[in-house]
Amino acid sequence: MKKKEIPPKPRSRKQLQHQQYAAYSTSQTAVIVHLSNGARLQGLVLASDEYVLLLGRQPDDSRPTVVYKRAICLVTPADAPEEVVVAPDPANAPDFVPIYIPRTRKRR
Repeated sequence: MKKKEIPPKPRSRKQLQHQQYAAYSTSQTAVIVHLSNGARLQGLVLASDEYVLLLGRQPDDSRPTVVYKRAICLVTPADAPEEVVVAPDPANAPDFVPIYIPRTRKRR
């Protein structure tokens, strides 16, 4: 009787997130933290745990900022190049075709 091979489990999001924050912390690269309220914070990741992220201006910052992970939408390196967005050419755009037209109720 052969045993079934069990494939390795893929890494969970929390593990990947923890590894990414650890990489930012050890490399001391500046990051931009985008929050859910629209604010952006810039600094170095000093430490992180399960719930919070410590963000400082310098590696030996005496007053770091504590950011809850639930409030974070996106973390990007500060030196990452900005994406260039090219506007589509309106001459090549197809005509507008309504996909959904709501039915109006008849009033009595």
